[in-house]
Amino acid sequence: MNELLSIGEFSARCGLSAKMLRSYAGIGLLVPAAVDAWSGYRYYSTGQLHRARVIGLLRQAGVAVDDIARYFADPSAERWERWDREIVESSDSRRKALAEARAALLAEVSPAHPPRKGFVVTSTLQSGATTHTGGRERNQDATLVAEGLFAVADGIGGFVSGDVASRLALDTLESAFAADRTTAGLLEAARRANEVVWEKANADGTSMGTTVVALGLTDDVGAVVLHVGDSRLYRLRDERLEQLTQDHNVPAELLRTHQVTDEEARNHPHRHVLTRAIGVGPEVEVDHAGASVKPGDRLLLCTDGLFNTQSPDELRDLLASGSDPQRTCDDLVEAALTREADDNVTALVLDVQ
Repeated sequence: MNELLSIGEFSARCGLSAKMLRSYAGIGLLVPAAVDAWSGYRYYSTGQLHRARVIGLLRQAGVAVDDIARYFADPSAERWERWDREIVESSDSRRKALAEARAALLAEVSPAHPPRKGFVVTSTLQSGATTHTGGRERNQDATLVAEGLFAVADGIGGFVSGDVASRLALDTLESAFAADRTTAGLLEAARRANEVVWEKANADGTSMGTTVVALGLTDDVGAVVLHVGDSRLYRLRDERLEQLTQDHNVPAELLRTHQVTDEEARNHPHRHVLTRAIGVGPEVEVDHAGASVKPGDRLLLCTDGLFNTQSPDELRDLLASGSDPQRTCDDLVEAALTREADDNVTALVLDVQ
């Protein structure tokens, strides 16, 4: 992944002030690439420098911020022609800046992101859930057990309203999915959850965000898992524990591109920095895939306060204990607390019958 820069470093390299960057983030024009789940501190990536410089050049040309935002939302050649006409009487320096911005934008090539696919088998699920404040002052985790939908969310601890974000995201996910129980409906529910949290943050003049991992029983495909952030879904099958989601944080991205080892990833200074989260921008990319489940499987949805305190082998042993889902959740959370978990701790266990 691209190198992360603090807002000060990014400002120095792109030429936009920190105040401008905060303003552009607020309207969704230039949203930070990652957010520290502990402090709420935001980071930009080097891959965003190009767009920032284009925006800066357009502002030098006198183009209004709202007009720039509308262009990036719906690019059109006609808009460039209108801008050119509007500044034809302006100074040579403004016209030169517009030409440079246009040339820079046309030179950009954006890679495609193919969708993830999967195969599913659905069954009846028995559930249990436990959440605990752990080492925090407030519990910003949330759980959802609803008809055909199970989810866990971890509000970003560095933001004042992390608990509001996690609860709001899950409530929105539930109501939106109830209206359309297809795979497309589940993804639209996640998109709507992001939109609602983002709008709430802007209305309150604050910052908020949350992770989400969910398992939905869709009418068209069956069991589908979706997630944003670093909360996880595990499957225990035949005494083998498998992580079915990929974390959206800095060390996980580096690990996937073989830039760090497993040990370096576990101790990385940016291990709490999320590269995706619900509610920190007007749009978010949601990972989703079919979830292959069969009778005898056990599923675990959990926040990082749980899996950061226990090894995969320890998680497997507790999940394979033979206890019912609720007792297993209680045991998992208790085990994390005995390790003096410094975060909220949440577990949701599903038995496939």
